[in-house]
Amino acid sequence: MPQVELAGQMVRRPVRAERRSSRSERLRVCGLFGVVALICAFFDTCLPARAGLALAALLYLVWAVWLTKMEAISAPLKLNPLVLYQLWQAATLGVAPLYVAGTNLGGASIPLGNQNVPLEWVAYGHAVMVIGSWAFYVGMKQFAPHSTARGLARPSPVSPLFLVAAAAIGSVFLAAREAVTQYVGSTVAQLSILPTAVLCLVALKPRSAREHSDNRRFCILLFGSLGLMALNSRRDSKMELILSFFPLVWWLVIRRKRGLMLLAAPALAAFYVLAVAPLVSATRNDKSARDDTGGVSVLNAGSTQQIIAGMRENWTAGPGRYAWNWLDITMLRTCDPVAAGLVASLAERDGFQFGSGLDYVPLSFIPRAVWPGKPSVNPGVTFSTMLGMVSASGSVYTCTGTTAAGELYWNFGWPGALLGMYLLGAAVAGLWWRAAGADPRQGLFEMTAYTGAMLSFVLGTGAAAGPLLTTCVSAGIIWRLLVGFRRKLLAGKAAAMGARVYA
Repeated sequence: MPQVELAGQMVRRPVRAERRSSRSERLRVCGLFGVVALICAFFDTCLPARAGLALAALLYLVWAVWLTKMEAISAPLKLNPLVLYQLWQAATLGVAPLYVAGTNLGGASIPLGNQNVPLEWVAYGHAVMVIGSWAFYVGMKQFAPHSTARGLARPSPVSPLFLVAAAAIGSVFLAAREAVTQYVGSTVAQLSILPTAVLCLVALKPRSAREHSDNRRFCILLFGSLGLMALNSRRDSKMELILSFFPLVWWLVIRRKRGLMLLAAPALAAFYVLAVAPLVSATRNDKSARDDTGGVSVLNAGSTQQIIAGMRENWTAGPGRYAWNWLDITMLRTCDPVAAGLVASLAERDGFQFGSGLDYVPLSFIPRAVWPGKPSVNPGVTFSTMLGMVSASGSVYTCTGTTAAGELYWNFGWPGALLGMYLLGAAVAGLWWRAAGADPRQGLFEMTAYTGAMLSFVLGTGAAAGPLLTTCVSAGIIWRLLVGFRRKLLAGKAAAMGARVYA
């Protein structure tokens, strides 16, 4: 007995020591992040607007790149929601504001729809976003599933036939996502992530001893990404089009294909700025590209050919002018502090909303299957309408987010931005990410939840707080139910097989 107890103590002590070390490291990083956020807020609010915004954006960019690298090193699979969120905020709170401040876009004010946001308020919006980003990170870090590379189990083998069937079913949900959302709600529509999750499982599959070359895996992921892009072309989301290549990028990262990554990163960025952004923007303004329900499809044969011909003509007339024009548009669109600064100025002028701006949130928790006639409420469309972003046909042609931190600030000021963003970070990690468990390679449902949480980074920071909260709740419920049902089913089969063997 003493030997057993001693062995148990020897096992428990390293685990406790590792947990204490992890906790102290988390506190250290969160503390450093808080110091950086306060310095950025000081630059934004106490220095002249352009200089303060530039210094704050530069400091945050350096910090976010370092933090992204540290999180990627500690992540067993190199990418996770923490990595993707920090990488995205390096662009929206670092690169884009620095570009806006350094290139004098818009002069003393930045255009947003029919509004002009003074640069002083853009800098203030940057402070709101940075403080909110820190609170969001603390919430995610505290509730993220803790695991180490050595703690991951060997991934469960998944039948290729099952993956093909799952990809086919998910493709149907992706192609008919609007109809599925309309009749049964967005919770069931989350099955449209299945094709991306299937490709991610293919990307993370361990290399077998018989596999001497990665060419076959590369071809599967490349053509699969092109298929995803074709499905996403049925609507007008620029981000969904470019994220079609995410499984291929993850494979490059996990395989340490540094040469291909150095080519892929600028190639995808150029493809987005020079092709995706102008094509989608022109399609949204083209009345003939809309179907009977008002939806927009980039694959509309007639209008797409005309738009591409016009893009080619503009490129031929002046490649440099064409490239710089769309780079300016992309940076302005990516600069979240512009929208956050606008809502902060509205709060200063008209007062805080004290929750009235979030009155749509309780309705969003009611499943459409229970309430088929539930009105569709999209705060991004409402905000775009207020900004005058309406096409010639009278319909809103884009969805502009108040940003999650901006919406919370608009309602409750700085306390709302701090506490609200912390709770949102906790919801993303504790409800959505934890539904995947420590190792998402254990099954397709786990990988789907993991992938969805990772690719929610645009919704999480640049859209609004309410939709992210409801998505986290619904995702946490549906994926936990599916994972639990599958485990019970497999346990029942194993028990029946064991009974037959015993008999």
